[in-house]
Amino acid sequence: MKISLSHLFLLLILAALLASCRGQPSEKPPIHTQHNMYWQDRFNAYQENPFFEDGRSMRLPVEGTVARGNLQDNPVYYQGINVDGSFVETIPVDVTRSFLQRGQDQYNVFCTPCHGGVGDGNGTVGEYGYIATSLLSDNTRQMPDGEIYSAIYNGINTMNSYRHQVKPEDRWAIVAYVRALQLSQDAGREDLQRLNIDPEQTAR
Repeated sequence: MKISLSHLFLLLILAALLASCRGQPSEKPPIHTQHNMYWQDRFNAYQENPFFEDGRSMRLPVEGTVARGNLQDNPVYYQGINVDGSFVETIPVDVTRSFLQRGQDQYNVFCTPCHGGVGDGNGTVGEYGYIATSLLSDNTRQMPDGEIYSAIYNGINTMNSYRHQVKPEDRWAIVAYVRALQLSQDAGREDLQRLNIDPEQTAR
């Protein structure tokens, strides 16, 4: 009996379809040819590990280890200081309107409770006997931008460091907003008009 090419083609298609059917799910465990790739020796947190002399399974990172994306090798940007250790004179990033607005937001969150809404040092903590520095003083006005940044990064006097709460770019944004607060205290009618701000509305 001869089989035509068309019949042979249909049989091949049918065989392929049947081969692709999974049928009923198998309850047998899957076959693992490399068992050590699936069941590796491991230790849970705080579990004793006899491999190490101190018996601890939780190991400290190798000294000098830096998490991915956290290599802060630019002291000007990340610490506010030059290579010689002096403070950076001016903010090392572009100061835009959105950047200032970000600085205002971060200032209101982290700085207002102590330094007050306008930077005069009359924050709410003053009610509890804490005296904060006025950011409008001549001393602060004469500081390089990097010194104000350093106060946020390292802390100063009774002020704690905010390096873990405030990101580097937000620290600089706060510095920019502090400078804006300082300038606003001396802004006259002509300065406001140059910025298209109605002096009469500002006075209210």
